[in-house]
Amino acid sequence: MPSANPTPVKVDYASFLSDEAKGRVRSQLKELRPYFEIPGMISFGGGYPHPSTWPINGMTLSVPFAGKSVFVPGFENRDSSTLLPLAKYTPPAKTSVVGPDLSNDLQYSAGMGIPFMVKWLTEHVKKMHDPPYPDGQWSVLTTAGNTDGQDGIYRTLFNKGDSVLLEEFAYPAALTTAQSQGIVPAAVPMDGDGVVPADLDKMLEEWDEVARGGRRPKALLLVPTCSNPTGVTYPALRKREVYAVCRKWNILIIEDDPYCYLQIRPDGADSPLVPSFLSMDIDGRVVRMDSFSKFIAPGSRCGWITGPKPLVQAIAHKTESSTNNPSGISIATIGAVIQAWGGHEGLENRYLPHISEVYSQRGLRFVALLEKYIPGLTAEWPQPSGGMFLWLRLRIETHPSFLSGRSTPTEIQDRVFKTFIEERILTAPSSYFKTPGGPEWSREEEAKRIFVRLSFSLPTPEEMEEGIKRMARGLKKEWGLEQ
Repeated sequence: MPSANPTPVKVDYASFLSDEAKGRVRSQLKELRPYFEIPGMISFGGGYPHPSTWPINGMTLSVPFAGKSVFVPGFENRDSSTLLPLAKYTPPAKTSVVGPDLSNDLQYSAGMGIPFMVKWLTEHVKKMHDPPYPDGQWSVLTTAGNTDGQDGIYRTLFNKGDSVLLEEFAYPAALTTAQSQGIVPAAVPMDGDGVVPADLDKMLEEWDEVARGGRRPKALLLVPTCSNPTGVTYPALRKREVYAVCRKWNILIIEDDPYCYLQIRPDGADSPLVPSFLSMDIDGRVVRMDSFSKFIAPGSRCGWITGPKPLVQAIAHKTESSTNNPSGISIATIGAVIQAWGGHEGLENRYLPHISEVYSQRGLRFVALLEKYIPGLTAEWPQPSGGMFLWLRLRIETHPSFLSGRSTPTEIQDRVFKTFIEERILTAPSSYFKTPGGPEWSREEEAKRIFVRLSFSLPTPEEMEEGIKRMARGLKKEWGLEQ
């Protein structure tokens, strides 16, 4: 019998949570959010694409039941009269696979995704990467972005307690998704060209299942182009060396590459992209993730996975019981944009080099300002390879508190972060990206592995200069260089 007592009964919601929910790990980057609200704060801490790069600045939706159309504004456009003239519908050419149609695209989709998009992406992958094993042995699966793709890959490949190899400084979602699923991250040391092949080989050769609490990892996940957080782009030679180690130990490579088309290309379309792991995958051991997030828009929540057909099909089976492919509205919109660009030719030879140039100019301007204002005694940085991030190394080994032995490298890093906040400049410390399970560094070695991730994708030129001036003041204060 239901209770007749009208007094509310307190519910202990924690008792309803699963073990996975209770153990879910959140990215430390979430801790930065309160600082965004501080008046006058300039942020180099976020990882947001610039909205000027989004190819749509407004749209009109026809809503028959309401008997009217609705204008949806976009970046720097709040006036429907500024929209380009409405084009008449023309059926796609017989040679084109792109054919967005809301009567199909808004329906439930199954399998690998909406057929026209899967076909177009397969063509795109063939043109841009040309996997060197037979076409019938690899396939493409559409995803709701790389975070969704990563979740599908993890849940398909790993059991709880398995280990996954990650870069020494890794994209936070790669860390937290693994940890939340009971997968144990293991850090591979990095240098300025990415993970170090000799260290990867040594790590696998010396893997102690008892000490590590699990068997040797079956996969290495990395972000090889304009990496988040390090900004590193792996040269082709480094990729071949890493691939050789993975062949030796029968390791899969999970190539998470959303920034691929943001790499610097001095001669535009005439500058070839750095070859991908997928393009050199003679065995069929690379599972590659791509995303529309950086050259269409992050809110499109649409990407794709390419890899050996048996693995991609297994990931698709996971998708069928979760996200069930990306939003049809996103797919139709992206398809329409591709049509407007003129298909592969317009996207690959004109628009992608344009996006690369936008971010290249931002990165080069940012570095010029660092060189102008930041004291060389306090920090050093590489030339940008493109993308959205710069990995600035704090020269902890020259800091007075380190030299005197009063402070550890981590303590100095924390103080620098707080000093930057006092100066109203937000950055992301390397501790937020640090993968556990790596080597134990000496105090002197650790002092040379303290970094700050700086994002140059969103600030205006004026904010860039003022923000770097504020960083310079903070560094001078910390290193005792104030006049």
